[in-house]
Amino acid sequence: MAREEHRHRGNGKADPTLIERLRPTLTQRLEPGEELAVAAQADMVLPGSFGVSYLVATTRRVAVYVPNGDQPHPQAEIPLDQIRSLRKREFAGSALLEARTDDRVIPLVRYTELQEEEIDRAAEAIRKLLPAADEPAEAQEEDGPDEEPHRHRRASKCPECGKPIPRWMSVCRDCMDKRALILRLLKRSRRYAGPILVSLTLAIVAVTADLAQAPLQAYLVDVVIPHRSLAGLTYVILAILGIRVFTTVLGAARQLLMSWLGEKVTYDLRGEVYEHLQRLGLSYYDQKETGWIMDRITSDTTTLQAFMTDSLQRTVLNTLTLIIIAVYMFSMSPLLAFLALLPAPIVCFMSARFMHRTHRIWHWAYRRRSRLFALLSNVLPGVRVVKAFVQEGRERARFDQRSRDYMEANVQAARAFASFNRTTGFVMALSSLAIWGYGGYLVITGVPGNTLGLLVAFMQLVMRFYQPLQDLTGLSQQVQRAATAAQRVFEVLDTAPDMKDQPDAIELAQMRGEVEFRNVTFGYDERRPVLKGISFHVKPGEMIGLVGPSGAGKSTTVNLICRFYDVTSGQVLIDGHDIRDIQLDSLRSQIGIVLQEPFLFHGTIAENIAYGCPEASMADIIRAAKAANAHDFIMRFPDGYDTMVGERGTRLSGGERQRISIARAILKNPRILILDEATSSVDTETEAQIREAIDRLVQGRTTFVIAHRLSTLQSANRLIVLDKGRVVEVGTHAELLAKEDGVFRRLVDMHKALSEAVAVGG
Repeated sequence: MAREEHRHRGNGKADPTLIERLRPTLTQRLEPGEELAVAAQADMVLPGSFGVSYLVATTRRVAVYVPNGDQPHPQAEIPLDQIRSLRKREFAGSALLEARTDDRVIPLVRYTELQEEEIDRAAEAIRKLLPAADEPAEAQEEDGPDEEPHRHRRASKCPECGKPIPRWMSVCRDCMDKRALILRLLKRSRRYAGPILVSLTLAIVAVTADLAQAPLQAYLVDVVIPHRSLAGLTYVILAILGIRVFTTVLGAARQLLMSWLGEKVTYDLRGEVYEHLQRLGLSYYDQKETGWIMDRITSDTTTLQAFMTDSLQRTVLNTLTLIIIAVYMFSMSPLLAFLALLPAPIVCFMSARFMHRTHRIWHWAYRRRSRLFALLSNVLPGVRVVKAFVQEGRERARFDQRSRDYMEANVQAARAFASFNRTTGFVMALSSLAIWGYGGYLVITGVPGNTLGLLVAFMQLVMRFYQPLQDLTGLSQQVQRAATAAQRVFEVLDTAPDMKDQPDAIELAQMRGEVEFRNVTFGYDERRPVLKGISFHVKPGEMIGLVGPSGAGKSTTVNLICRFYDVTSGQVLIDGHDIRDIQLDSLRSQIGIVLQEPFLFHGTIAENIAYGCPEASMADIIRAAKAANAHDFIMRFPDGYDTMVGERGTRLSGGERQRISIARAILKNPRILILDEATSSVDTETEAQIREAIDRLVQGRTTFVIAHRLSTLQSANRLIVLDKGRVVEVGTHAELLAKEDGVFRRLVDMHKALSEAVAVGG
């Protein structure tokens, strides 16, 4: 039924059952006389991650809810009489519905194009409920920046459930076979077949030896005690003691072996995930928060480690124990064995249904954890901004809310498992009562072959049988966690890199630096191109300035030179070769980038300068630092080149970080150099030092310079002026300045007027 409803919604048709499905959970939130009028399901949650949210309108208000177990969690509630209009903002592959009041704009729901028709229909129905006149439905606000960092791929939907498939995935996460995920994880252990076989052998021997206590106990009750044989008692006690010592040693050896195996498999998996992340293109990172990715590498692999080192070996051991005990019991008394094992299929059936149902609970809990990680990774690096704007209380509240959501999801899961474990425990207890009752009847009535010792030994076997069976039902919690973690890890591993070498890609051993754009069109959203038919040719050693207003496509142009993205149409050529036919490592190893906000890694100054050339000698590092005008300020630090820069270089000033970034580029000795606003955020004196360092850096290299300080482009051989994704002017600084009605002249005049206004104001 659920899948049919998803298919219905995925086709853009209204879901007539949605209001009825939501009514029971929302009734307690409705006031007397308030009626539920409109309901629609979105496939994203704010601010923009994939998930389920509900847009609901009553006769008095508009609200947005997200599922939270049995009780939906409200994200927004606005009285109808306060809403003046609804508007839709379109993004790359998604849209946002907002409500406008007299004094603010409130985001309601975000959704992909698969849900666009349903949300549009719901929005139109809500407009009819508004007491105030709404603006026309066509009045929509386009998303601002042209260079939105989300590469669009046409949305697709799952053929099974109709839900949207995230653009970076090829399969639906909700329809992935969870058992196949666990099997896929176990297949990674095949290279360790030897240790696994040894562990299984130790487990079989230990279980078999441990069960030998049952006939010894029967002998003790039926023979030793009735004959008052102290010698027999001594032998039986010593035999049981020896068995327990033997099984303890075997168990310790097996546990150590399985722990090593689990650690090794998880180590390999964690390394594979990290290696795969290094191969993924920027478009993947544009769509993912750092905390989301870190959660996969750390928490999810840790969950898999716990499964491999503990849950898996307990599962294997308990399964073997069940098989061996069942054989023992049938060999002793088939009738009693059948009676004892009667509840086992019932417990297994209950476990299978329960595991299927609780996977959704764990997936929900893990999403809450990812949101918590995402908040931490976003706020902690920006703690200075938080303190500067006195937002500690707000961030504490946000953290508390997300932490509470995660806690409540885990509590809900724990509640479900506690109820399940008590139920299965009661069912298994019925077996013991049946054995005591029927077995006692056989002993009391003197049925041949049924002795008190046999009954005692059989009860020991029954207890030993249901103990691992109950443990297995309890392990379903760990298995579900592992299945969810495996799903999230394999989501990453199954993501195909969008940038990879062609089978016949060539290696450019020594790049000359000739760059050509041939009718290049590109858009992060294929429906909204950022560059439109760009063509230009750059000779080796030329210095080219890229000029234009914000959003014109300057940064996108240099991103294509580095092949961070592939063109939609046209060609980018390096030394006459299509950039897609050149090995990525060969290409990027000969391109150097100095960004407006240089990124420094936590480590020493020397390590950051040598990041692109880790084999560089200290003499080479110092030479590069001197060329970048960085040596003098470095030597003023007590530790010199061994000074720790702090996370992202926070212990250094902006100008110091920029000069270290330039030194890093100088040491790399690239054939193509990209300078993206390298002097825009420093003072005049520091700018002079940086420009002097850049003058040394550009010698003999093909250089692309993006700068808002247009005076820094006077030494460029040519300027390429971009406007709205097109080349509108090309020429030298003097030639373009002479065009009174040109775009470049207009930008210079605006910059000059702004500088004069700042000077007067100062």
